[in-house]
Amino acid sequence: GKCKLCVQVPSDDNITDVSTLAGKRIVTSFPELTKQFFQPFDDELGVETKVKFVSGSVEAACGLGLADGIVDLVETGTTMRAAGLE
Repeated sequence: GKCKLCVQVPSDDNITDVSTLAGKRIVTSFPELTKQFFQPFDDELGVETKVKFVSGSVEAACGLGLADGIVDLVETGTTMRAAGLE
């Protein structure tokens, strides 16, 4: 199957622009790629996105209050939707 690396947020947060996550808490299994992705937004806004590494079950981080968003591999999106993310 094909996967893509996606930024996901809780569905009820109504976030439509990824730049609004700059300076927030992001959990991922891909910390270096995530830091590189958010760096231009951080530089532009003068903030520092807090990227934390988690191995496995990254999609649970928002529901547990550990993150404002996640960056994870997505194949079909079923697991993300089940966790209330989009």
